[in-house]
Amino acid sequence: MLQTNSNQPFIFSSPRLREQIGASFEITLLSHWVKEEAKELLSLKKLPSSFWVSDSSGKVIVRFRDTDGNTEKLAKQLIRKVTLRALTDAPGLDITGVFIEATSNTVCADDLQELDRVFLEYSLNRRPAAARFPQFPFLERGSESALPASPKLSEDDCREMRRYARKTLNVPLLTDDDTNFSPPTQTDQDAQDSLSLPSRVKRAWSRSARRLQLQEVVSRWSPDDPETWPKEIERLNEDPFQLEGAFQDLPQAANSQDTLTSLSSVGVIHIDGNGVGAIMRDLGEAFKKTNNTLDKLTKPPYLRMLNPCGKMPPRFRSYSGKLPHFRSYSRKPPRFQWFIMEVNYRLDDIVKEAIARSWADIEYLANDDDIDLVPVVPVLVGGDDVTVYTDGRYAIPFAEAYIRHYEDLTEKDGLLSVLATLAGAPKKGPLTASAGVAIVGRNFPFHIAYDLAEGLVSRGKKLGKKKETVPCSTIDFHVLRDATVLDPEDTLNEYKGRTQRPFLIGHYAPQRIGDATTTSSKETPAAAPQPLSPWARILQAVAAFDGKKPDDPTQITGDPFPRARANRIVKLLAEDDAEKAATEWNDALQNAPSAGLLAKQLKLLPPHSSSSDEAGKSLEQIKWLLDLIDLSGNLPDGYLASRISGDADVFGSAEAADDSTEGGAQ
Repeated sequence: MLQTNSNQPFIFSSPRLREQIGASFEITLLSHWVKEEAKELLSLKKLPSSFWVSDSSGKVIVRFRDTDGNTEKLAKQLIRKVTLRALTDAPGLDITGVFIEATSNTVCADDLQELDRVFLEYSLNRRPAAARFPQFPFLERGSESALPASPKLSEDDCREMRRYARKTLNVPLLTDDDTNFSPPTQTDQDAQDSLSLPSRVKRAWSRSARRLQLQEVVSRWSPDDPETWPKEIERLNEDPFQLEGAFQDLPQAANSQDTLTSLSSVGVIHIDGNGVGAIMRDLGEAFKKTNNTLDKLTKPPYLRMLNPCGKMPPRFRSYSGKLPHFRSYSRKPPRFQWFIMEVNYRLDDIVKEAIARSWADIEYLANDDDIDLVPVVPVLVGGDDVTVYTDGRYAIPFAEAYIRHYEDLTEKDGLLSVLATLAGAPKKGPLTASAGVAIVGRNFPFHIAYDLAEGLVSRGKKLGKKKETVPCSTIDFHVLRDATVLDPEDTLNEYKGRTQRPFLIGHYAPQRIGDATTTSSKETPAAAPQPLSPWARILQAVAAFDGKKPDDPTQITGDPFPRARANRIVKLLAEDDAEKAATEWNDALQNAPSAGLLAKQLKLLPPHSSSSDEAGKSLEQIKWLLDLIDLSGNLPDGYLASRISGDADVFGSAEAADDSTEGGAQ
């Protein structure tokens, strides 16, 4: 097993967007290195399908057979060659390699657990990657780095990287065959700067990384029209140096003439799948759960990578007596091994498909708002983990769209939908995910925003994976207004008692909240219409808060709810003065024209109190005000109307059909 370590510190060790794009890309090179070095060791043009056991971002498990030669020697040579590639091609990347002798001729779950144990034990006794860059006795420190400076990359270095990008990684070319302008590139300013070696290489890889990233997206947008891909890639800001100008101030020496318009706020999105870790930790149980369905799998509704262990699972082969020797078909992988690779590839493709579809949703919203382009930058896509940077106004819509598409794709996948039961689902259905969105100012340190987004995900997971309940997707967000407190836990503690976030959303949310329906209008035409999802109901409350019609936010109903009063109520809640906050709210119901309609919408939102205590009900309602303030100020203009109208089979709920106010002027 070869695995990268400390991925987040490696990616976020630099404040520059270019370096983070390049660092994330370098992690994905592990699979390519293993493939190339193994073919050279075995003197083969194509590796046998039995070679691959697991292949995911930053983690590869392979096996050598007795027929390949001295297996222990081959394992040591492969680890040595791959780690040397990391030292030269991705300096600063930490890769650990370990091996064990298998207990049988086939891959089994016990061997995989033993491999993990050996890996953890060995990792505790290794020197960290930072030890490769000593700074004593006297070394100049690189700019924007704690590592020593290095000479600029030579022409031979850049030429070899361009060759590798073109021929091995299939990086698309957007220019002629002039190698001086082919990816990867460094700007003239970078070449003269005092940079550490990891920084130089990350920046040099960044353009290749961005082009491959965009090709992945546009190929899923238009799979049958590859001729349009180059123009789409160019349109989506394929140059990381120019893209960086939207998120950060470029060095003064740089020519920033062609950079994007500076963003007013930046959204850092972190999303993590719920229960996927439990599935991967016990692959033996997962295999038993799905073994009978593997021969019946249908084509999934997304672009698929070919499983190197074969298109179809190997059939059962019965043996009797002792463990079998290798036979003529021993080059084919066992069924369990095929299953592991299939899970890896399906999950990876679903994550990429969900990103592409969410990106398309953002493009649609931007066009609807007359915005030419919203920059979207996936900086970490590994397994079920996703980290994306984008315009702060479009961050929450992107996160919600990703969860919606992720659930839809996993539900329609014949293999992953069955595995959802191991993640806590009551029956075959979608996998769930938790999203955290940190909306920060431009130039705010990415690593701090990432830590905050990760903390939001952790908080959402506690709610989404609550014991004795069905697992549910969640979304949580924070709008950073005060940068004096940067500890994620301290920052999130300020919400206690005055908001309702994190929000339960997605497939299982109605069941968790208590307003699940058993029939739809399509299945039973005479039945009552299916209500809107919990997320759409929250957006309806935002519309009412903004003085718009909840069922159709394109129409104005009157003045928005007074922001000064809303902020005053939120402040009273923060000061733990619930009685005064409730008094302010009741006063608003009597005097603010828009308060009645807002109160009507808030009654549809959780928690649904069965108490007859009006004061208690009012307190739960006004805890939504800070959420509504933040959502109102950080969503694009067309999002409410687009999302509410497209939510379900109907365009509104029965409760929201009446626009009359309650206790206030019409």
